[in-house]
Amino acid sequence: MEPTPFTDDEYKQRHRALEKALGDVDISVVFSRADLYYYSSLGMDGVLTVDSDGITHFIRRNLRLAQEESRLPVRLMESYRIFKEIGKQSKISKLGLELDLVPFKTVEYIRKALGNPELVDISSKLRSIRAVKSPEEVRQIKLSCEQTDRSFEVAQEVVKPGVREIDVSAEIERQLRRDGHPGWVQVRMFHHNLTNLAFVMTGESVATLNSKFGPYSGQGVTRMHANGSSFRKIKKGDPVVIDTTGVVSGYISDVTRTFFVGKVDKRIEDAHDVAIKVQERTESLFRAGNRTNEVYEELIAYVEELGYLDHFMGLHSDKVQFIGHGIGLELDEFPIITPGYKTELEVGNVIAMEPKLVLDDPRTGIGVEESWVVGENKGERLSKFPLITRI
Repeated sequence: MEPTPFTDDEYKQRHRALEKALGDVDISVVFSRADLYYYSSLGMDGVLTVDSDGITHFIRRNLRLAQEESRLPVRLMESYRIFKEIGKQSKISKLGLELDLVPFKTVEYIRKALGNPELVDISSKLRSIRAVKSPEEVRQIKLSCEQTDRSFEVAQEVVKPGVREIDVSAEIERQLRRDGHPGWVQVRMFHHNLTNLAFVMTGESVATLNSKFGPYSGQGVTRMHANGSSFRKIKKGDPVVIDTTGVVSGYISDVTRTFFVGKVDKRIEDAHDVAIKVQERTESLFRAGNRTNEVYEELIAYVEELGYLDHFMGLHSDKVQFIGHGIGLELDEFPIITPGYKTELEVGNVIAMEPKLVLDDPRTGIGVEESWVVGENKGERLSKFPLITRI
């Protein structure tokens, strides 16, 4: 097992932040794998409880390993019946749970076991704590970006006419796995699975189907998971969009590049220039104190000024109302660059900005996604791979 890159002092700071955030709830039960890992250093099956006695790490199995590795006091939890014991020992008026994640059946079982206390949704509080990264967390995400940079170098060698999308994806995934990627990307959104580590989409395949929460998703190879790379072969003049993730010590980077195969239509080049300009404008906007909704509104106004608003972040009913999302231990973290999320950016927010455009004629799309860290005066771009590559 790899050693944790974080110090004991950092874990203690996390524990204090958690206890402070949940101090108005009698007991909170935390299920999220990301939070289990964040507070204990282990993502093993179990839960954390937070109450007046502090934080306890309940583990389902491998007790010895947990006792050796966890940064919290550990107890064995053979089943959820443990909550009946807790309910007998304490009078609980408020119960905190992640109501965006925990199944209703489990919620009701724990609630009944604890004497039917009032339910409190603690999801947003937990996500807000993890939204601000420490310097060491930022360093892990930078290492993750180096993974994606190296995978794009492999893509440069295999992207060529006649090669299928899925074959390019397979070579990128091979590189990522050999480079230490765990083969898994943690996603919080309900019923949302990543079918590929590298979404490779070419030509009209980029815009043919959108079955995920994004401006485009690719066709995939099955109707069951109609997204990601397909069997379509790359053609001369294609834009090849590659959306991939790195993962180091659980920390995720999210990066997209568009490769041009031969001479592409000028309309594609022009749309790609818009995405690059949005990334360039992001640098000055990602400074502490700017509000996320105002960043969104300024960038939308900028795209409208450039004449591409109709194509920006999807077409017609597939258009989405965000430009960026937090990344860290989950692919979809806070903060979100969207009109409905109104909070101030803080130093240490790490955000994947993904300006993507879909065209009607020629029917295709492009994208340039970049992982950024918010600074005092400006943002820092974390990936070093060029924003444009010609094959």
